[in-house]
Amino acid sequence: MKNKYNKITFYIWAGVVFTLTSIPKLQSPLDDSLNIDKLAHFVVYMIFAYLFMKMFDTKQYIQKLKLLYILAVIIPIFDELHQIPIPGRSFSYYDILADFLGFLIVIIYFKIKLK
Repeated sequence: MKNKYNKITFYIWAGVVFTLTSIPKLQSPLDDSLNIDKLAHFVVYMIFAYLFMKMFDTKQYIQKLKLLYILAVIIPIFDELHQIPIPGRSFSYYDILADFLGFLIVIIYFKIKLK
């Protein structure tokens, strides 16, 4: 039953991420000099990767970590590409890097957990 809730949580989070990245430029109420945008990218994709891994049993972690490496490269790129036609949004290599680092932290966490 736990696995079912993990899957539902992951798919809801994925839907929220896609929805938020499809909205024309969201304005942060915080000072832009803090670069909250990159931190948000990092945290959002760290949560995304963690929820992805939690959908599977511990026995499947090694196999799913390989898939997570691939997702860590593909999803941030597609996320940025899908934002190009949205008003107020643009393609950013720094956003891709922040997204990738969010994935990477989770990959490292699960590699350590497997040892």
